[in-house]
Amino acid sequence: MNIQQTKQLTARQFQEIHQLWNKEYPVTLKDRFGLLLDGVENYTHYLIEDEHNHIIAWAVDFEKDKEIRFSIIVDSKQQGKGLGQLLIKHLKAALNEFYGWVIDHNNDLKANGEYYQSPLSFYEKQGFEVLHDVRVDTEMLKAVKIKWVKHPVSNQ
Repeated sequence: MNIQQTKQLTARQFQEIHQLWNKEYPVTLKDRFGLLLDGVENYTHYLIEDEHNHIIAWAVDFEKDKEIRFSIIVDSKQQGKGLGQLLIKHLKAALNEFYGWVIDHNNDLKANGEYYQSPLSFYEKQGFEVLHDVRVDTEMLKAVKIKWVKHPVSNQ
C-alpha cells in the first residue's frame, strides 16, 4: 500500500475523511473532523487510497499545546489488514514523540447503530504508553491519553 503525504487536503479528500470520521467514530463526535485542526498550523496528513482513489485510511500529526498529537481512522471494512499499523509506522519514522486520545471503553454508538470498539489494545501492541491518569471525561468524549517515544537504542 502506498501512503500519500500532504500538508493540504483537496476538497474531495476533506469530504472523504469527514465521511469516514462520521462513519467510524461514535455519533457523539459527528461532524467534529473540521474542528480537529482548528487553529493548528503545523500538520501533515497521511492517506491510503483504494484502487478507485477513495481514502480508506487516514492519519494526521499536528502540534497542539506544545506537543505533537495524532489522529487516525481506518475504514471498518479495511480493518485487520495492517493499514493502521502502516500509518503508525510512518508516524514513528517521522516523529520522536507523539500523543493521542483513545476512547478506552465500548459504550459509544456509531452512526450504523453498532458499538464503537476501543482501539486501546491496538495501540498498546504498537508500543504506546497509556497515561491512565490523563483523561478527558465529557458527555462528548471519554478517553485516555497515550504516548509514544522513540528510544535511541531500539528500532521502533
